[in-house]
Amino acid sequence: MPRWDWGPAGPPSGRPEVSAGAADDEPEQAAAPAPGPGEPVSFAAHVKPLFRGRDRQSMTFAFDLWSYEDVRAHAADILERLAGGSMPCDGAWPTDKVDLFQRWAGSGMQP
Repeated sequence: MPRWDWGPAGPPSGRPEVSAGAADDEPEQAAAPAPGPGEPVSFAAHVKPLFRGRDRQSMTFAFDLWSYEDVRAHAADILERLAGGSMPCDGAWPTDKVDLFQRWAGSGMQP
């Protein structure tokens, strides 16, 4: 899998612009409530809404965080960054969000 290393200057410039919708800090849609134990986690309902427009835009040089295929293909690297707190670049996710992503990645990555 490809790796990315932004260094102290942040992500590289020259990446394509991505329309983030009305607000860069908001996901395209609201997240569904987290599923209970034994209930499936889906990309469309639970994972995609975790990523804000600003997250998506900052990662377009590597992949699209709102694309099921891209996130599935890079899930291990994304999870490593989320768990380590280096993604998103403006602050770490709370544990419950990281756990939800990890649950999705470990349970078959349902669309």
